[in-house]
Amino acid sequence: MLADHPSGHKTFCCRACRAIYRMIQEEGLGDFYNKRDWRSVGIPEPLRRPDLQGTEILPGEPGPHIPTINSNGSCQEADLMVDGIRCSSCVWLIEKILERTPGMVTARVNFATHRALVRWDSSRTTLGSIISRIRAIGYLARPYTPAAQEEALRQQNRDLLLRLGTASFFSMQLMLLSFGLYAGYFQGIDPATKQWLELFSLLACTPVLFHGGWPFLRGAFRAVRNRVLNMDALIALGGLSAYVLSIYQMFTGGEVYFDTAAMIITLVLLGRYLESSAKKNASQAVSRLLALQPKDARVVRGEDRIITDASAVRKGDLIEIKPGETIPLDGAVTHGSTEVDESLVTGEASPVVKTAGSQVIGGSMNGLGTITVEVTHTGQEMVIARIAELVQRAQAAAAPIQRFADRVSTYFIPSVITVSAATYWYWYHYVSAGHAMLIAVSVLVIACPCALGLATPVAILAGTGAAARKGILVKGGDILERMHKVDTVLLDKTGTVTTGKMQVTETMGPVAGGQGLENDDDIIRYAASAEQRSEHLLGAAIVRFAQEHGISILQSGSFNAVPGQGVSATVEGKRVVVGKRTLLEQKGVEILPGMVVQARRLENNGRTVVYVAREKELLGIIGLMDMPKPDAAAAVLRLKRMGINVAMITGDNRETARVIADQTGIEDVLAEVLPEEKSEKVGDLKQAGKVVSMVGDGINDAPALANADVGMAMASGSDIAMESADVVIMRSDLASVAEAFDLSHGTFRVIKQNLFWAFFYNLAAIPLAMAGVLSPVVAAAAMAASSVTVVLNSLRLR
Repeated sequence: MLADHPSGHKTFCCRACRAIYRMIQEEGLGDFYNKRDWRSVGIPEPLRRPDLQGTEILPGEPGPHIPTINSNGSCQEADLMVDGIRCSSCVWLIEKILERTPGMVTARVNFATHRALVRWDSSRTTLGSIISRIRAIGYLARPYTPAAQEEALRQQNRDLLLRLGTASFFSMQLMLLSFGLYAGYFQGIDPATKQWLELFSLLACTPVLFHGGWPFLRGAFRAVRNRVLNMDALIALGGLSAYVLSIYQMFTGGEVYFDTAAMIITLVLLGRYLESSAKKNASQAVSRLLALQPKDARVVRGEDRIITDASAVRKGDLIEIKPGETIPLDGAVTHGSTEVDESLVTGEASPVVKTAGSQVIGGSMNGLGTITVEVTHTGQEMVIARIAELVQRAQAAAAPIQRFADRVSTYFIPSVITVSAATYWYWYHYVSAGHAMLIAVSVLVIACPCALGLATPVAILAGTGAAARKGILVKGGDILERMHKVDTVLLDKTGTVTTGKMQVTETMGPVAGGQGLENDDDIIRYAASAEQRSEHLLGAAIVRFAQEHGISILQSGSFNAVPGQGVSATVEGKRVVVGKRTLLEQKGVEILPGMVVQARRLENNGRTVVYVAREKELLGIIGLMDMPKPDAAAAVLRLKRMGINVAMITGDNRETARVIADQTGIEDVLAEVLPEEKSEKVGDLKQAGKVVSMVGDGINDAPALANADVGMAMASGSDIAMESADVVIMRSDLASVAEAFDLSHGTFRVIKQNLFWAFFYNLAAIPLAMAGVLSPVVAAAAMAASSVTVVLNSLRLR
């Protein structure tokens, strides 16, 4: 068996050894292989708490860096990492303590991410006081940053792996000793030999319980000190009960159960390590995003190119990006053209063509061209930083359904201890005290509600991470829950269903007997030549069409724009007029009746018609339309198949709206709706009992986005729309809208599966343990397996 190593290939005797080698390397313990001569190793260094220097915040002090997410007057909001959370009872305790803190507005703790989203009144308390309050009950709180959380997870996994290694080593020795005791139990054993085996068993069990199981003992002590019971209390009580009972039996001549105490701790540690590793993988969406941004940038200074730290670049600076390099900052292309891979940022698989004036996103990969970019956004204003912030907030927030599971877990643990005590009392009358204690320990261990506490937050974590990788930014777990209840989606037309850009669809010369008398290219050529200095959307569309189709644009002069009517310019010494029919009639151009009929036909089909004349001669008409996005019809069909009613809302006239609706399969159309009426329409649907999602991109959509149960904004739209929305679609296509709803349905399908498994596991396992069918070792393995099953089921969303 071979495996890669910086120094070359390593050879292993089997797959198991290779897997253990890779695990040790991944956890940063590669120095193990530098200490093969065990005689020189000496006493291992004790485990240390992570270095918190530089992040320590004293009561009443603001601290070195407070990552305040939002500030509204005296109300502030921040994201904290909280170490030491073991189960839902920890979540409940922290939230209750914070809610009783003067000046606290809200506190929400996420079990899966070990993060707390806190809002407080800065006139009454400080973040330092809040952190001190959390630390006073035995938990370590620090301001959240992706790098700090990454390091904390790495340290946690390293700590768990070391404790698991210690527990596994001594548990294996203990099982060998137990085989001797088991054999003696059936075949007879010398009393002195039995005492020696029991003594060595005690020596082997002690480091397992007090080193490997120290996190559980410490967590149980904190819980009892704060008058609350958590999962650690059940594990610690089960392990200590078997350990103390075994010591008592040693002196009274009974059977010992050191192996039971050791295996409980070892198996739970194994489950905790697998769970922690899986959650680490699920929470890496933010760190992957931030890792996209390169550290350096090539700044243009006249003829010189200076490599500098990207953080030192300012707005307005020019930076050069060579082929194959990652774009360091957001900006606009000033020189050059290229194709850019934005898939890691927006989820869009195809490269995007960038020319002068195109916007580029920091973190995207440049193709084969060299481009110069003027920086428009740096630091926290960059698209990547804003995406990361949205994902962080989503993963820190808890869905309402999680509150239900947390409340159940809070009352569940005291009930389990009561049931365990009752079980011991019952069996004490029928079997030995030792056997009755083992049955009671089985009840304690198997009933740990880990799976129940993990069912919702890990699924939300995986769901929001999967959405971010697909260019869908969901601002909270509660939003995912609302999304799966949506039954009506309102789509804004311009920029959402359509491309938001007018496109030339038809050209037609003067009609005589149904035949065009003018070459279509000439109509476009003269229109584009007159419009090339225009800033109007219709003029820009005609010029763009000419450029894309290789139609030459002639020199023009004496340009004149008539607001609301059109333009005129001199082309080849002749006056060319482009615009509405009324403008051409004012210039003395004769409009044939047949051409008027054709223009009306186009208008009835949703086109905007532009007339083109040279001197007093009508060259023809051009039909333009804001066409539906290529994926619009398929996305609408996909939404309908989910049972969602799709309607379009727009301020455009009914004819144009109806044409777009027919092309995309939308049956319900709300046309000629004023911007201020869009929000009212959303309110009317909600009053009718509908759960409404509004999808838009413009400033005029912002009120409706805020009023909807779920507001979804296209990233290509206005900043106000994105701020008002609950979900931001980075690819700005309707396929991503359908994908977002599909993901929300999938996430809550997984949550229901997790909750079913968690409840079914406890309902089935506890009676079996009470009946004495399951031993404590089997109970510990089953409890660990249930938690890992829930986490792995959630990771399917990735």
